[in-house]
Amino acid sequence: MRVLDSIIKKAVKNPKKIVFPEALDERILRASEIILKQGIAKVILLGNPKEILRKIDALKLNLKGVEIINHLKSEKFDFYAEKLFELRKEKGISLDDAKKMLKNGLYFGTMMLQTGDADGLIGGASHSTADTIRAAFQIIKTKKSVKKVSGAMLMIKDEKVLLFADCAVIPDPTSDELAEIARLSIETFENLFNKKAKAGMLSYSTAGSGNGEDVERVREAVKIARKSGLNVVGEIQADAALIENVCEIKCPEINCREKINVLVFPGLNSSNISYKLVERLGEVRAVGPILQGLKKPMNDLSRGCSVQDIVDLTAITVVQAQNIKK
Repeated sequence: MRVLDSIIKKAVKNPKKIVFPEALDERILRASEIILKQGIAKVILLGNPKEILRKIDALKLNLKGVEIINHLKSEKFDFYAEKLFELRKEKGISLDDAKKMLKNGLYFGTMMLQTGDADGLIGGASHSTADTIRAAFQIIKTKKSVKKVSGAMLMIKDEKVLLFADCAVIPDPTSDELAEIARLSIETFENLFNKKAKAGMLSYSTAGSGNGEDVERVREAVKIARKSGLNVVGEIQADAALIENVCEIKCPEINCREKINVLVFPGLNSSNISYKLVERLGEVRAVGPILQGLKKPMNDLSRGCSVQDIVDLTAITVVQAQNIKK
């Protein structure tokens, strides 16, 4: 049984409407076939129906039950334009600007999510992370309890899974932001896997072995996180966070038998480089980025994603949508 099978089972119990703005990407279409066959989600594809159906036929796929929307000719186009204009008029956009934005399927899909016509959105197969995040920030925005959105990656090897954060959004997080990344990452892990999360706040120092501004920033983040009752360890080096006997040597004062399953990196440089190195050199699957802290679930694919990555991220997005409905 794959680690993510439990998440797929959750999704199947109450599938949600997930919109894909990049419907002509072959991987999206192949993933959609699997998603529909397994009942993971109700799939909405955006684009020219003739072109999409032609590609489905060429690939010999069975997408029974798929909904295809031509966003350029949708009866909801003007309605969404008015709503988008209301959302962004204080930023100086006109109604015509809003209509131009909606010609991009990513923005049209985000408005579907905003208005409740979809329960989740997955982009990024052919858009940059910056494009996807920009649409999310402009339209969906953050939960009231969240100051900044962050991005988590699930790193999967055999039956083991770790969550890395923040791998997508905040370049140089402050101590407060690192503490919030830890909180959101713990919530993500626990909601997806129904097990307790323990976060390691990573640094080049373990328990005072090193000093410097970067170390102090992580130490302060640990203090802030602990005041909120979060189960965090740090500052801690990666080897001590992952290997029990190294942990016992470097920081014997903590419970090293209680495994760390969430790794919070000190910055975007270290996290993004690390997850890609681990993925490629360690033959580890990387699923995400999972955007944490948005009012509604909108997630980003790596442009190097596989079909299975899309299927798995869809299941994760469905589970996020299920939790929002509670």
